[in-house]
Amino acid sequence: MNIPKNLLFSEDHIWVYLKSDNIARIGITEFLTSEDEEIREIILDAEEGTEIEAGDIIGEIETSDGTVEIISPISGKVLKINQDVIDDPKIIIEDPYKEGWLMEIEISKSIESFSLLSYKEYKEMLQDEK
Repeated sequence: MNIPKNLLFSEDHIWVYLKSDNIARIGITEFLTSEDEEIREIILDAEEGTEIEAGDIIGEIETSDGTVEIISPISGKVLKINQDVIDDPKIIIEDPYKEGWLMEIEISKSIESFSLLSYKEYKEMLQDEK
């Protein structure tokens, strides 16, 4: 399984990529996509301009096995939604860490204030879940 070292992660298998000090992209990890046979639909409840808080349910993934909630790992204002992923959810399976991002957020607090895991911590968590 591919786990990029330059990302931060939530315990809910959401990745965070810092584009700058206050702009982040988020998406779902390969671990989450490998658990389900087919992603049928991505539904994002947050729209551009929406303020979200860490822990908010911001959408869901409809899979062949059921529905998985997408929980925001950070707080801030939604700047962009990746419409390509909504139109073609297979992108997340094919390229979860680059083309498969879900949204860009202007972070409202220091990134250190959120409960995010480093690459090493996330990898250890995955090993514990097996």
